[in-house]
Amino acid sequence: MDDLLKEFDTYRAIALFALLALPGFISIQVWRLLVPATERNLKDIIPEALAFGLLNAAVGAPPVLLFAATPGQAYGFAFLVLVVLPTLWPFAVRSALERLERANLILNRARTGWDAAFLRREPYFVIVHLKDGRRIGGYYGTDSYAGLHPCSGHLYLEQTWTLDASGRFVTPVADSRGLVLRPDDYHFVELFSPGQEAKNV
Repeated sequence: MDDLLKEFDTYRAIALFALLALPGFISIQVWRLLVPATERNLKDIIPEALAFGLLNAAVGAPPVLLFAATPGQAYGFAFLVLVVLPTLWPFAVRSALERLERANLILNRARTGWDAAFLRREPYFVIVHLKDGRRIGGYYGTDSYAGLHPCSGHLYLEQTWTLDASGRFVTPVADSRGLVLRPDDYHFVELFSPGQEAKNV
């Protein structure tokens, strides 16, 4: 009998852990889709998942207990609390952080200067200074891509441009489908606001 009770307690502890951790893991995975983050081991994520799960339970449990009058309603509320609500938390947190950042109440969340520039999602004309001394011109627009932390420095320019001797943009390269660059390919990148050249893109 004692063994049976111990086994029951074990299963109950596992079920309780799952109920708290599952919503947290969902929130963390959605957050990682919204905000660049480094890879972490499972053991490092568990405390954060439990914290999200406790917050989720504190908000979601009262409606389940107060308004679920039938098993069907209880199942529906449980699905909302365990799956839907954890999915929405990261969007609410990100929106709140963006508002606080715009109000200068918290520090800028960009990890690097690179991230700060490209998180603006603005178009740029770009001059890339390669390590072999060459310069390459390009256009960074809506179809381009800049890797963010922890992959800052990876860059895809949707169109390459020819440059004159003084570094001015001349014309787009014919049939250009863009340029892919790794951090080890160049020393630094110059960014310019689109001007007259943008009319040719």
